[in-house]
Amino acid sequence: MPDKKSRPLRHISPESSAAKAKAWYIVAALLLIGSLVALLLPFTMQAVSQWRQTHAAHDATSQVALWPQGKVADEYDAAQRYNAQLAAKPQNVLGEAPDPFTGSGGKAKSQSETNKTYQRLLDTGGGIMGSVVIPKISVDLPIYHGTSDAVLAQGAGHLYGTSLPVGGASTHAVLTGHRGLPNALLFTRLDEMHKGDVFYIKVLGTTLAYKVDQITVVSPDNAKGDLKIVPGEDRVTLMTCTPYGVNTMRLLVSGERAAIPGQAPPLDDAPKDLTLLWTAMGSLVALGVAATAIVRWLRSSPAAGRHSTRVFRQ
Repeated sequence: MPDKKSRPLRHISPESSAAKAKAWYIVAALLLIGSLVALLLPFTMQAVSQWRQTHAAHDATSQVALWPQGKVADEYDAAQRYNAQLAAKPQNVLGEAPDPFTGSGGKAKSQSETNKTYQRLLDTGGGIMGSVVIPKISVDLPIYHGTSDAVLAQGAGHLYGTSLPVGGASTHAVLTGHRGLPNALLFTRLDEMHKGDVFYIKVLGTTLAYKVDQITVVSPDNAKGDLKIVPGEDRVTLMTCTPYGVNTMRLLVSGERAAIPGQAPPLDDAPKDLTLLWTAMGSLVALGVAATAIVRWLRSSPAAGRHSTRVFRQ
């Protein structure tokens, strides 16, 4: 029988093998970089959003500093008169809807939006009346009039029908904020607050301190009873959704006025939260290590490619 023709042998050069190996390394590197970007993107978006919110709050404070002293006194007196009127009658209207996080569903404007007197009170420009600062959880947010969807997307909202946040006996201001937004932290970490923690309100060039003494979780239908004025008290309540990602209940973190410095430290001396700083530094270090490893990987020729002597039949 005739011999079968043998197939010619094709030699794979070390250079070709190395090129293929390096191509796979490039694909792996791109996948790794993509994963790191996807991991860091939400954090970056939240950091940028937080910077904008803090900047807006500080701009409002700077604006008040430029007002004549007489205007500051007039604004404070007007806010006190508004609060006295609220305390003198039942608080039948609280918020934009049955619940501040429900939203208006695109319907007619809420009472807070149509109440021009309310909108003018404490307005430092752009609807900002002050800021809420919570050092323990790195919060520094502008406080806007009302709790519309647009307001809650960019800061804390003042619940219409509650006292304006200027302090004083028989006042109870309620500030609301979203939790768990992908592009903003806002009140996401409010559940980390405990009794005895302090938060601050900056309004009309003055800083007020409030020490947490009540933390409750209630249903939206039963929240309003906890948000009304108690005669003689000077109180501020921070309100958000809970549990995280489910949002069927409302978390209320409430504090009573605390004297500075006797009962609460000055804002500049309050303990600072370093969680975001360490997270940012850790992320940058991880990204730097990964980038360095990838660059070294791509610059070196794969050992398998340099020493390949394999042959294959066609």
